[in-house]
Amino acid sequence: MNILWDLLQQGGPVMVPLMLLSVLLYERCFGLYFMVRRANRRLRGDDVAGLETLTDVRMLRLELSEKFQQHRFVVSTLIAAAPLMGLLGTVTGMISTFQSLVDRSGQKSFEGLADGISVALITTETGLAIAIPAVILLHFAHRHQQHGEQSLVKRESILMEAA
Repeated sequence: MNILWDLLQQGGPVMVPLMLLSVLLYERCFGLYFMVRRANRRLRGDDVAGLETLTDVRMLRLELSEKFQQHRFVVSTLIAAAPLMGLLGTVTGMISTFQSLVDRSGQKSFEGLADGISVALITTETGLAIAIPAVILLHFAHRHQQHGEQSLVKRESILMEAA
């Protein structure tokens, strides 16, 4: 816990919104991923209760696709926001760096320079560290969603052949 507290202090004021964004992003990301996995488990194998008609299959396929797209839009927006917030921290850190150069002279200006650059780098790194794993998780959720659609297409074909 001390490591997280130190990181929040070192990263400056942008770190708190970055952490909140991270919690929201991963809550949504894992929610999407597990929603798609649950749907796929239901579609796998012979457990096709409630999918006896072509209309039922098509309705489920449309519903899953729409739900996935809605959640994906929100997750993608949050993913894009993380590096941008990191960039905001970078700009904030650089402003404080330049301000410290103006306000100080000699050895103290180097300390201010190092502190400002540190803030800039920590927030940039944090923004990227939040976004990159989320992109990977979103990719896996998309793959599961595609597999679910393929299962539904196969079920549609079986029902059309039987008709």
